[in-house]
Amino acid sequence: MEAPANDRQKRGLGFVSELHLYYVVVGLYFFAFGMQFVLFPSLVAFVLAATPAGIGLAQSALSAPMFCFLLFGGLLAERARAGTTLAKLNVAFAFMSMGLCGIVSAGALTYELLIGYAIIVGGCAAFMMPVRDAALNGVIAREAEHGRHTPIATAAAITTAVQIGAQIAGILVARFAGSHPAPFIALQALVLAIGAAVCLGIQAPKPTGHERTLQGALRDIGDGLSYAFRDPVMSPMLISAAYVGVFVVGSFQVLFPLIIREYHGDNPQTQAGQLGTLFACFWGASFVSAVTLSRLKPLNQPGRSLIASHLIGAAVLFTFAFEKPFGIFAGFVVIWGLAAGVAISTSRTIVQGAAGPRYLGRVLAVYSMGFMGGAPIGSALVGFIASEWGPRTAALTPAVGLALAALALAIFTPLWRYAPVQATSSDRSDG
Repeated sequence: MEAPANDRQKRGLGFVSELHLYYVVVGLYFFAFGMQFVLFPSLVAFVLAATPAGIGLAQSALSAPMFCFLLFGGLLAERARAGTTLAKLNVAFAFMSMGLCGIVSAGALTYELLIGYAIIVGGCAAFMMPVRDAALNGVIAREAEHGRHTPIATAAAITTAVQIGAQIAGILVARFAGSHPAPFIALQALVLAIGAAVCLGIQAPKPTGHERTLQGALRDIGDGLSYAFRDPVMSPMLISAAYVGVFVVGSFQVLFPLIIREYHGDNPQTQAGQLGTLFACFWGASFVSAVTLSRLKPLNQPGRSLIASHLIGAAVLFTFAFEKPFGIFAGFVVIWGLAAGVAISTSRTIVQGAAGPRYLGRVLAVYSMGFMGGAPIGSALVGFIASEWGPRTAALTPAVGLALAALALAIFTPLWRYAPVQATSSDRSDG
């Protein structure tokens, strides 16, 4: 019975290796995700003209479900076949996008309906993220069995580059939506549906060795949390995920549309274009730094690069408090994006390389849970501060918080001195 399975794994889809197919899956999802980066805040800020607090709460509704369900997504990653599970979740996301498209086309969009959409889509992403991330280790292990060896750091850097590049493409497309977003939401749904079909080419077998009972699942959650918080590498990574969620994601999601609306664009068309430009600048710069890292030898001390990138991000956030032309504003965003590409690549490398194979799904879920758990807090915090003192003053809070948190991580944890053992994926095993 083993030979047919191995033959299927060799074949993949035609001439496409399973690892390249995985990159396509990542690219299609993040193209749709990049479109949402522009479409969702544009609907809230420019179409519905929500208050700053309302924008912050809407962004929180998109990320809060991820915090609530990510651990269960980690359990799913260790129990379900990756390909078919990702396909089903892509279909669910596509269905919600089509529903939103119909509502917007009919002119029936309300703040409450958009919040409902955000909650359901955030829930889908909570299960999708750990399943997709955990699948990478298994994919490159099976590739190694057929003579195609890829170091985990290289695969992680390439995955990051694909993710960021696809997001840029989605952002650049969505910035043309302007006051007619419905066709672009329909395109988002189509891309997700295509992604669902491609997911079926992931050859990961169904994982074994985990209890299927509720009691066993709860015990696994406890074991995963205990492992993650005890591990000398994973513990500071969880801390970094939490403060990045609060101080980076929250400011990123809320400050950009607010600063544009208050100080730059004077109509929805111009504002949507400028928002897309900022996101494209950020992710374009991130793509450059991520691709550069993927072409270099794996970093000997990725923790130092991670902390340094956070300090650069804090400095850029500080500049948001001061008036400047849009072009200079975009230039600072490029600097932030270059640092962010390093942070994303190094954090992915550290987490996926340091986590034990048995705990991989749960560790990735806990890490993402810290990241996404901080996001709704940061979005709401920045939104409420902006309501009271304006968006420029609100930028000082995440700037100071990010700088202090990064310095504390460097001083009080071993992350600054962390030097991973560089190994190929064939040394690891994961379904």
